[in-house]
Amino acid sequence: MNKKKHNQKHLTMTQRIWIEKGLNENESFASISRRIEKDPTTVLKEVKRNRFSPKRSEVWKPLPCNRKKECQIRFLCDGMDCTNLCKSCYKPDRECKSCIDICPDYLPDICPNISKAPYVCNGCLKVKRCNLQHTFYSAQAAEENYQALLVSSRNGINQSPSDIAMLDNLISPLLKQGQSIAHIYANHGHEIPCSRKTLYSYIDLGIFEARNIDLRRRVRFLMLIFFDLILQNQTFQEITILTYHITTCKNFIVFE
Repeated sequence: MNKKKHNQKHLTMTQRIWIEKGLNENESFASISRRIEKDPTTVLKEVKRNRFSPKRSEVWKPLPCNRKKECQIRFLCDGMDCTNLCKSCYKPDRECKSCIDICPDYLPDICPNISKAPYVCNGCLKVKRCNLQHTFYSAQAAEENYQALLVSSRNGINQSPSDIAMLDNLISPLLKQGQSIAHIYANHGHEIPCSRKTLYSYIDLGIFEARNIDLRRRVRFLMLIFFDLILQNQTFQEITILTYHITTCKNFIVFE
């Protein structure tokens, strides 16, 4: 029997809305996955990855202890004449109003819906009167996390420190000798583990000892714009801004 093949594309905002709607209606992961044509494991991972715990309204009130039913601890407050169990004892004049504040065996109670499917409280009927920590899935919050991850995963340097040091030792001396990135790549392309555009990005970020000022064609291009502005009688402010860019050689990308 052939299994149905699901597409491997990323989840869309519409599919996330269907997931949230299904959770609100207490549908199973299998039912939700059939609706959005995804594998149930994909829905499971999506919910667990993007669920969040909102701030409790009663922050001052600690969560109930998970061991309260079988707890038999006494004399936590050093009151040797007290005959009550600490979990049922209350004295207004005592500094700690609850045994939870001083008990070394305190273990916060966790809702079972969080530790097993559906892993969230979206469709729970007791959520309004439950005093445990809640966890929810929101399609909008999940989409925002997804978009932020797309941006952050493409930022930064995708090289190890040893590779960066190797590239710096190879490229910086050649750039300072007047060679272009294209010429360096033509002769040493088999030694460089990235593209030409990536090298320009690394130089812009100041990763290498060489700077944009060492790229001869880039500086020449900026100087041409500078003299063109002078001939066009541009304002002093515009010429000053371009002079700064020529000095720092940033925000201008010209490929050989």
